[in-house]
Amino acid sequence: MRDVLWRPYQPADAPALAELMNALEEHAGGHASYTADELQGLIAALVADLGSDSSMAFAEDGRLVAAGFTTTPPAGGSRLYLTGGVHPLWRGRGLGRQILGRHLDRARQIHQAHTPGVPWVAEAPRIPSGDQDAPRLFRRFGLAPVRYWFEMAAPTTQVPAAATPPGLLVEVYSARHEAAVHAAHMESFADNWSFQYRELATWLPLTVRSASFIPELSLLAFDGPSPGAQLTGYLLTYLHADPSRVYVGELGVRRPWRCLGLANALLARVLDAAGRAGHKEVSLSVDADSPTGAVGVYERAGFTVESSTVTYSTPLG
Repeated sequence: MRDVLWRPYQPADAPALAELMNALEEHAGGHASYTADELQGLIAALVADLGSDSSMAFAEDGRLVAAGFTTTPPAGGSRLYLTGGVHPLWRGRGLGRQILGRHLDRARQIHQAHTPGVPWVAEAPRIPSGDQDAPRLFRRFGLAPVRYWFEMAAPTTQVPAAATPPGLLVEVYSARHEAAVHAAHMESFADNWSFQYRELATWLPLTVRSASFIPELSLLAFDGPSPGAQLTGYLLTYLHADPSRVYVGELGVRRPWRCLGLANALLARVLDAAGRAGHKEVSLSVDADSPTGAVGVYERAGFTVESSTVTYSTPLG
């Protein structure tokens, strides 16, 4: 298109990218949730080569109107992600076909370069269900819906009663436990759909060392006084695009301590702490078919579904 300037992503584009991604969410009936720092951190950690794995389309007046990215899986992983989108006012001009075609081709190249004999999948994750244009575009390129997610939120003014299980102690997050949190997360989510193991060095920038992480609103549970006690569960909280909210990005309970009410206790504590810090709501995203029954846990803690998203997928190799 002559009226569009294409170039790779640059870190200075993060605010414009956040604005675009939030516009896509709101257009589909969702809640704007992306921050510039969050997106920059994700891109830095997941996109191996900005020159070949990112596409930014700018209008003549400098506005970002479309973007696309292809990620590279972690070592031993088999899922790469196709992310981005076209501003609602710029749809119908072929930008979506151009971006998705380009990045799907790039996904095949990455797969061939890494493990051509091992089946991979390319996924377009967490597409708002209210987006009427995306399904047609994905079908055109052979991507089908494979998983559904709920976006949930709870008010901090209605904190449910949830006592910490006997024998367990809950503390505010401390960086000295980051390796233990990583190990607990990899253990807790190993059986979850789309899980990919990440080494500590690549996991930290995505989570507890990211610019959007809020340590004072994150919690760790132990089976006795730390140090020396075993980590039994964790809840990690992040900044939200809406300053009246915070976002729970990871919540896990290790298998020996499940079904004791620890997850509910952690959620109640973070709702109380977030409210005292001046936030009105806490939000999170959950697999609609979570094998751990997470949806029910969140509902008992006062969370309700605001919107839903869909993951689309196609095999590689």
